[in-house]
Amino acid sequence: MKNIGLFASLLLMVIQGAHAELRPLQNQELQAVEAQSAATINWSLSLNHSSPGVFANATGEYCNGTDVKFCRLAMSLNNRTTLDRKQWLVLKGIQGTIALNNVDIDGVDLLYSSDSNMTGDPDKIKAALQLSIKETSPILIRNFGFNAMSIETDTVANEGSGNVSGYLAMGSGGTGVTAYANGVYTDTTNKFDQGRETGFTGMMMNGNLALQGTLKVFSCDASMKRC
Repeated sequence: MKNIGLFASLLLMVIQGAHAELRPLQNQELQAVEAQSAATINWSLSLNHSSPGVFANATGEYCNGTDVKFCRLAMSLNNRTTLDRKQWLVLKGIQGTIALNNVDIDGVDLLYSSDSNMTGDPDKIKAALQLSIKETSPILIRNFGFNAMSIETDTVANEGSGNVSGYLAMGSGGTGVTAYANGVYTDTTNKFDQGRETGFTGMMMNGNLALQGTLKVFSCDASMKRC
């Protein structure tokens, strides 16, 4: 028991003696930091793809099953409403794989002129994160796209109680070949659209995209023209 008490006392003394003060670094301090050169990353984005199983069809695709409403990407713009109900641009049945190979990440100095453009005004220097993409390492696009695009609307104004967001819309309506129920076309004479989600303009991409260039990411303030 004495040994346990002695060990606890020593541990408490060590903890009390350790102290580290953290504070944010200013741009000037960041610019003075030196480190190793760029890191290289390989990145793969796979949307709604998996090994064939319970949640996917025989080819490993999620977005041809019964819960297709969860295979969507939706965007809502500020002040885009109808009768105070928010509207959404919805990409339905989105899936596929995009792979970026040998993307370099580095820190660089960004030089720019101040917004005043005064004669003799010194250039500004800002620390930036730089992403570099090489033409010799193309972006790989495999079965990437969506089945339909549509504009959907919330069911309740101002996102009130009981609202169903437009990005989960599974409505019913239409007549003839445009008739739909639970979010999919139902008319049996419309062989092309029958059973598909409502909307327009589908897209599917396969290929290699070769790009050469850099992308700089940095904090922004009022001294820069594009802020």
